[in-house]
Amino acid sequence: MGVYMAQIRRTTEELLAEEEKKRKQVRDRMAELKARQRVEERKRDTHRKIVAGAGLIAHIKIDPRFRRTVQDALNRAVTDPKHRAVIRDLLDETAFQDAMRAAAKKAAAEAKEAADAEQAKEAAVTAGAKQASEPANAAGGEDQPAAASRPQRQAESGRQIQRATPV
Repeated sequence: MGVYMAQIRRTTEELLAEEEKKRKQVRDRMAELKARQRVEERKRDTHRKIVAGAGLIAHIKIDPRFRRTVQDALNRAVTDPKHRAVIRDLLDETAFQDAMRAAAKKAAAEAKEAADAEQAKEAAVTAGAKQASEPANAAGGEDQPAAASRPQRQAESGRQIQRATPV
């Protein structure tokens, strides 16, 4: 003999309301996923532009013919003054040469600063090693004996060393 629970029958209106709620949840989830996808695509596109731009700028520095081609293309394509101000050195050969000289001067100054710091570090190490190798009593010119142990110092000072006695 089994006990059966009576199923509660829902009305058609209740079923429709429940399905409408599920449909809204699915629509919200789809909108959230699409927004996340757009953010990821924007990040990929920005990264792609940065990598391509870095490659172009690197090649501009070594190939004058390519540089002139890119300068012509940029001069035609970039018309907004605030954008042109950002890439001034890429639009004009004189500005490019000035920027390259400034970069070379900065790199030389940084290299000199690094070399000076390394030389100062080596001098400090050498001075420290020299001090460590000199005798402790340089004024008298005598070598000092090795430092005595604690029991020896106590015995020399006349104090008695107390030890626990076994019981």
